[in-house]
Amino acid sequence: MTSAPQTSNRPAAIIWTAAILTSALGAAILYSAWPGINWTIWVAAASACLILSRLVAVQRVELPLLVLLGWATVLAVGFSLTDNEFFHLLIVLSDAMLLGLATITLGATNWSELSAKLLVAVPFLAPVRVVGATAYEAADATSSSSSPRARSIIKGTLLSAPLAVVLIALLGSADPVIRWGTDHIAAWLPDWSFPARLMFFAFLLLLTLGANSIASRQFSAKFPQFPLLGVSSTVGLTEQRMMLWSAAVVLWLFVTLQVSYLIHPPPAAIGTGVTFADFARRGFGELSLAATIVAAIILVLEFLRPANATERDRTILRRLELALVVALELVLLSAFRRVILYEQAYGFTTARVFAQAYMVVMALALAALALEIARGKISMAFGRRVAEIALGVFTVLVFWNFEAWIVNENIDRAQVTGKFDASYSTRLSRDAVPTLIERRAEIPLPQRDTVERRLACKPLPAERRWFEWNRSVSAAAEAQRKWDRPSCPVATVRNGMAVPAGRLETVTVRPQNQVERPTQR
Repeated sequence: MTSAPQTSNRPAAIIWTAAILTSALGAAILYSAWPGINWTIWVAAASACLILSRLVAVQRVELPLLVLLGWATVLAVGFSLTDNEFFHLLIVLSDAMLLGLATITLGATNWSELSAKLLVAVPFLAPVRVVGATAYEAADATSSSSSPRARSIIKGTLLSAPLAVVLIALLGSADPVIRWGTDHIAAWLPDWSFPARLMFFAFLLLLTLGANSIASRQFSAKFPQFPLLGVSSTVGLTEQRMMLWSAAVVLWLFVTLQVSYLIHPPPAAIGTGVTFADFARRGFGELSLAATIVAAIILVLEFLRPANATERDRTILRRLELALVVALELVLLSAFRRVILYEQAYGFTTARVFAQAYMVVMALALAALALEIARGKISMAFGRRVAEIALGVFTVLVFWNFEAWIVNENIDRAQVTGKFDASYSTRLSRDAVPTLIERRAEIPLPQRDTVERRLACKPLPAERRWFEWNRSVSAAAEAQRKWDRPSCPVATVRNGMAVPAGRLETVTVRPQNQVERPTQR
């Protein structure tokens, strides 16, 4: 779980102080707070403490540690950029995986030492190691591993800090200057609610202290030992050739048909009454799934290839696999084009953007697979490259306000077609609100009236503290306040039944300055 200390002069005071300060910061700005720049601040602080602990104890900071912590901090910036709750969840999960991976690979000197299979171990191994290291530090706090001066500082801090807080609280009621100072400090700091916030502080301390302890004591990487997969069976060369040939024939037939349709598109699908245009807009999900399945089959066949295969056999199979990969790239290109046609016909949505992002990931992963096949063997680095590609595309989506882009594209499309999905556009997050308000005049009637009524009923974001700042929320609030929006129509009651307000009837209205109320988080 944890190793014995390899040095007798570890900077325990720095480890404890950094962990306590980082945990207190997290308890102050994360607990019961709106998501915003607070997450960025805390992840950056936790990463800096981990680097500091590593630097003062081991006198070096390895490249993989810097890359993982840096990437986690970059993703954390997304909390202050987007108001999309689904992306907030994905950012938290991604940061947890990156920070956990940084913890269990401490001591790795080369990025090539990391593999995708480590991601499987992170949710299980990282908590165990961190909790074990925290227990070690707690038991070792007063042992000889720390210098007498360090022990005195720790004990003095633990004894004097509560005493100072109690005295200031008592004297503040008797002195106006002290009272004025404590009131202003309390107004600047978030409200501390015990014991829930104290428990949250203890949870963060458990994580940060354990991570700092591992960083100070682990000189070399201790990778988890995965059991070797004893492959008792293989897929014969004849079976592999048949599978690859059949897949290649079907995929290349599909690709040839798609190319022929560009020259002479058929007027309708034979016997179905469905036009080719409808078929062109369909099936992008099926094509993506087919590409994923075939790529997985290639990996399985590589893993189950007989050891006694001759070089000639391997060359034939390698060429078939490369032909399959090229066909898969063209299939993905066809699927991507179908999404574009679908967007042109029915509009742009987040689901279609995510589908295109998945296709980009698959296309880049297939390119990486082709390089591995050309080299003659699929290495462990392939999984790491796929993880890097997926995380890279996700990072782009985090920093790209795709919801505002969707609104812009749908409004541009409405100028030509006269069609605009007002219901969908107003269900997007606050990332899209400033664009909707700015370009509402370009939306055709009657969809414009629907958009304006629904935007008028959106409550103003609550006033946020400085550490809860979010770019999308701030921009949406500013746009809503500058817009001379109409009153929000609400349902009226007729004969005991609620009837939605019509466009021309007299309605009860909500105040325009109604704001969204924060909830406990």
